[in-house]
Amino acid sequence: MTKGTTLRRKPGSRWLPILGLTIVTPGYAQEAASPPQAGEARQLDQVVVTGTRTTTRTEASSLSPIDVLTPRDLTSTGSPELATALARLLPSLDFPRPAINDGNDAIRPASLRGLSPDATLVLVDGKRYHTSALVNYNASVGRGSAPADLNSIPISAIDHIEVLRDGAAAQYGSDAIAGVINIVLKHGAAAGSNIITANGGVMDKGDGATNGIDGSMGVDLGGKGADAKGWLRVAWNYQNTMNTNRAAPLSLFTPEEAADGNIAHQRYGDPAVKTYQALTNFQYAVAHNVDLYGVLSLSRRDVTSNGYYRGATNARNVPEVYPDGFLPQIVNHTNDSTAILGIKGTTDGGWRWDASGNYGINSLVFDVAHSINTNLYYSTGQSPTYFNAGTFKNSQALANVDIGKDFSVGWLPNPLTLAFGAEYRREKYQIDAGDPDSYYFNQATLIPGTDTPYAGGAQVFPGLSPSAAGSFTRHSQAAYVDLETDVTDRFSAGIAGRYEHYSDAGATRSGKVSMRYQFTPDFALRGTVSNGFRAPSLAQQNYQSVVTIIDPSTGQLAQTGTYRTSDPAAVALGAKALKPEKSFNYGLGAVWEPLTNLSATLDVYQIRIWNQILYSDTISLTDPVLAAYFNSVVPGQQVTAVQYFANAATTRTRGADLVVNYRIPTTNAGEFDLMASGNYNKVKVLDVAATPAILQANASEGIELFGRSSQGLLTKATPRTKYVLGGDWSHGGFHAHADLTRYGAVTRVTTDASTDQTFAARWLLNTSAGYTLDAWSFTLGVDNVTNQYPTRVSPTNTGEDYFSGLQYSALSPFGFNGRYYYAKVGFRF
Repeated sequence: MTKGTTLRRKPGSRWLPILGLTIVTPGYAQEAASPPQAGEARQLDQVVVTGTRTTTRTEASSLSPIDVLTPRDLTSTGSPELATALARLLPSLDFPRPAINDGNDAIRPASLRGLSPDATLVLVDGKRYHTSALVNYNASVGRGSAPADLNSIPISAIDHIEVLRDGAAAQYGSDAIAGVINIVLKHGAAAGSNIITANGGVMDKGDGATNGIDGSMGVDLGGKGADAKGWLRVAWNYQNTMNTNRAAPLSLFTPEEAADGNIAHQRYGDPAVKTYQALTNFQYAVAHNVDLYGVLSLSRRDVTSNGYYRGATNARNVPEVYPDGFLPQIVNHTNDSTAILGIKGTTDGGWRWDASGNYGINSLVFDVAHSINTNLYYSTGQSPTYFNAGTFKNSQALANVDIGKDFSVGWLPNPLTLAFGAEYRREKYQIDAGDPDSYYFNQATLIPGTDTPYAGGAQVFPGLSPSAAGSFTRHSQAAYVDLETDVTDRFSAGIAGRYEHYSDAGATRSGKVSMRYQFTPDFALRGTVSNGFRAPSLAQQNYQSVVTIIDPSTGQLAQTGTYRTSDPAAVALGAKALKPEKSFNYGLGAVWEPLTNLSATLDVYQIRIWNQILYSDTISLTDPVLAAYFNSVVPGQQVTAVQYFANAATTRTRGADLVVNYRIPTTNAGEFDLMASGNYNKVKVLDVAATPAILQANASEGIELFGRSSQGLLTKATPRTKYVLGGDWSHGGFHAHADLTRYGAVTRVTTDASTDQTFAARWLLNTSAGYTLDAWSFTLGVDNVTNQYPTRVSPTNTGEDYFSGLQYSALSPFGFNGRYYYAKVGFRF
């Protein structure tokens, strides 16, 4: 059995997912020999059928909590984005929709259990997926992370998704602190597995129109039955989404405040996105019990987002070019590619083996449109209005060997499963400089009547200079071993260990112990204890740029430079080489199945992270003493604030997940699948690294490395609670879906407690209904039926930007677009 394989449980068996290998072992065989009858008080040793939602989403008999999501689940949300769909289905996952966040509008991070987005490992068919090239540098959820881009994978290619809500670094390696998202692709070429779907939708306010077409088709590669040679599948996705605008209307402000057109012309909402995706995967028998397999995925998104409007009288504007001011735009081209090639098989002695190579790369191009380099214009008399500002790239190459076998051990009543393997990984992070015009700056070109130079670089995103450019690589080697068995027919246990060595971060060791005890046929307890690690990403070690963002310490826009920890500008302010994060996870869960069609799981957890890698506070250079010191050490820097990455804190996360599923089949009224789930999650900062002595010694007032507002992004920016109530009904050709989600309150924590603002909890209702006629299916749906918006930003909230027309917070866990209508037409063949 190999990674990504989907099995249907036979009576009297159970699934044990080990390191991506799905093993079938006996359990409760004698009792399960007689299948439960309708109305029986229990369903023995229940295992989730991952292709449907008719029983439960959670694999109740596993040793760790797992959510299983099918294509029906994903498409019921109405969203063509994978991460958005996951956030609506999983209470423990948060995926906000910030705006005016530069490249973060193009690649938005998803957070599991309130932890950093790069604390969740993403797999595709059991293989490690590469992370994105972008660092999330704005003051929103996931600040400082560079996680995988979930939206680079087309939903049409997915068979199901397994979300492991548990630490798994000992099994999968770095990043798996909060959990693992394993995206299992569609396999095979059976008749009826091919589908083409067209979709369209529009927001209640008339903007944000979406239209697209996606599909998946399989090709039989010959042979029948036991002589079948293999299959090939092709999936594609095209989506065209228009931007939305929820900037405050002019009426909210006095005419004086809007005199330069700042508010009237501001745009605040989702970007315009064009998505082009294709994915092909195959499997082919090259010998008896030996299969060649592969995946090739190509994704491109062209994303046009907006910066802050530059008013006509603003010093950053050139009235001769833009007499009414201008709204600069960031045009991101994000390209994502993955190639996997492997061979797997089973020996006559029962050994399962899998050897593969895996390469993935993400590149993010920054173009700037409808802009100008003011300094260049007043230095030379001309400036482009469209710039290439540079490119970020991140790639990884892996070689894996996974081996496993079930052994009969005399003193054990059931087979002992042994799995072990090794991995070599090479990573590369690259920054390419932009056009010279995009970063041009002449310090001698002054604003008339002042000693302040005109702003240099392309407005909204100054180009990446040659000094910021560079190429950085590292490699790592890892080995793991895993043992798991049913010690008795009631007691299951597993142990895993992993050793990993990084060329830049040193060696790490991690382990995990898992247990499950079936007290009665309808009640079991499960628990895990593990330690883990996360090596600092190359992006966190080497990202460098200058952007215009709000300085939380002043509430004003500032040219903020992020410097790699080895750069003299960062070293001058106390930066040190990053160390790996260390973590320790505890989990305890209960599984209850009182009826054949009713199941419930409750899992509580604690995750402690030491040396957590975080984005420092904005170190403002408005302090004249600090500014004089900084300019004496690194002269010529065109920044008014500085940031860098640091091992800044120790945190503790405690929470609980509840999932209840109930299936009601009826004779005349169809079938009802009901679900209730919830998550409680609390993050606490236990310790903060001391402010570097060099900062304390060269500033006239106190400076914090990781202060109050930054801590608030960890502890209060994601909902403390999230509940989902949902149901599906089907009868004949008719089907309907509804889900009601309560997003708990979030708080924007500022540098001063008196200006904090809490945004109230909201209930959102999504509905859809449809009809299937032969091979055709038709669906109409409405997301956010009651047209809910988050609490408006208060003028006293210094962590937001009310006076630029940004009336909703970027922290809103469900965005701020309002009601959305959509329709879908599908054809299956």
